[in-house]
Amino acid sequence: ATWARDLDIADPQVIGALARECGLNETALLRAARSEEAGARLEACTQAAVAAGVFGAPTYFIGDSMFFGQDRLDFLEAELSATTTA
Repeated sequence: ATWARDLDIADPQVIGALARECGLNETALLRAARSEEAGARLEACTQAAVAAGVFGAPTYFIGDSMFFGQDRLDFLEAELSATTTA
């Protein structure tokens, strides 16, 4: 939504529309996203990303290899292919 469609995923109306597009319950999704549990999980994931050396999004890891940016998805795909055939 952010990179392919340039949508503001911080906007609850955008999140609601995306939820509906995916067949999800908009109200339940937004309530869960605002929960303390979601906030704690976001904080834990952020700390894990910092510890792993992540400096932006999107970042992907395959083993110890880090790939940054949606323009690197072809490299990620090649690494996945190499990993699954090895």
